[in-house]
Amino acid sequence: MKYAIACLSLMLAASPALAHGDDKPRHGGQVVEIGDTVFELVRARGGVSLYVMEDGDEVPASGMSGKLVVTTGAKKTEIALTPAARNQFVAKGAVVASGSKVGVLLIDRQTQARQTATFVIR
Repeated sequence: MKYAIACLSLMLAASPALAHGDDKPRHGGQVVEIGDTVFELVRARGGVSLYVMEDGDEVPASGMSGKLVVTTGAKKTEIALTPAARNQFVAKGAVVASGSKVGVLLIDRQTQARQTATFVIR
């Protein structure tokens, strides 16, 4: 019995800890994980995209509204996010410079629940 408990203890100690979300960029952007929610902010020529995953599942953008609050130096700009694809929001034409701080606010239209994240753009 002692041997079985010792073996079990060693197996549990050697087991890796598994995270709920996947913090690797799937779309070439920058990732922030808040609890079980993963936000990926992608800067491109045509604007900015935000992808949202929760517990490894896509969060439907269609039932949410959102905005970015971009702070560059002393200048602060609010940019509306528009649902585009299943878990994608876009801000067409938006430009976010390196070194900017980007706050994300998403609001569930039905429950009014809020999700926030903050990026420091590299």
